[in-house]
Amino acid sequence: MNRSLGKYYEVRVETDASIQAPGGDLVLFDPESPGAAAAQLVSLVHDTVTSAEVGSAGDLLISFGSGAELAVAPDSDYEAWGIVGPNGSRMVCMTDGEIARW
Repeated sequence: MNRSLGKYYEVRVETDASIQAPGGDLVLFDPESPGAAAAQLVSLVHDTVTSAEVGSAGDLLISFGSGAELAVAPDSDYEAWGIVGPNGSRMVCMTDGEIARW
């Protein structure tokens, strides 16, 4: 069987974030110890991204086909999140919400 791999992006979360589950539960997690959020994170691996938005303050909101949403706010001390595209392009939320692209 010949299958197209499509376009894949890598999302890295390095600060506290939240997942709004399709059933309505809001799950908060720390990437250093995801704990209860681990099952929600695993379920997103094969989910389809329907939209991804970066707000003016550097916040990231990714919506999935299942109805789940991943939200990451900027951090004053760390890079909050990063995205790598299939062609190697990168976008990173620097400290205090500044967005770097290369």
